[in-house]
Amino acid sequence: MAGLTKVHGDSQVVVNVGDSLVQNANSVIINTGIASPIDAYNIQFVAGNIAGELRRGTNGTAGAVETVLNAISNNATVVAYQVDLGATVANSQVSVVLERSSWESALAMQTALRADLAANIGANGPMTTTTMDVRKVGIRLAS
Repeated sequence: MAGLTKVHGDSQVVVNVGDSLVQNANSVIINTGIASPIDAYNIQFVAGNIAGELRRGTNGTAGAVETVLNAISNNATVVAYQVDLGATVANSQVSVVLERSSWESALAMQTALRADLAANIGANGPMTTTTMDVRKVGIRLAS
């Protein structure tokens, strides 16, 4: 069985599959279990209630979360995702961890998603994509 040597304050002993030459920099993702470099993005919705979009609509239409993940999977492999309902509607967000992404930046991903998706992707209410904000944030676990 493969082992992982833990080192306090330094990541150089850990085998890192990534696209960064700086292994000890703050916020660099140290990837030890996936075969290709990964990226983590946060997609924030300014308008719409994402809590109602975790399921399909009454007519079978895909909810906003499913719609966004399907659009992302056209250009990357979704390794994991997290939906954060937030304290207010303006704080609703989907965080995704991707591998093999063809997007060079968060802005490129945001531009592509806005172009590929309808202005409203809500199945159970309005969910606006024209004001959604995509940020490359690294991995941040919810508290």
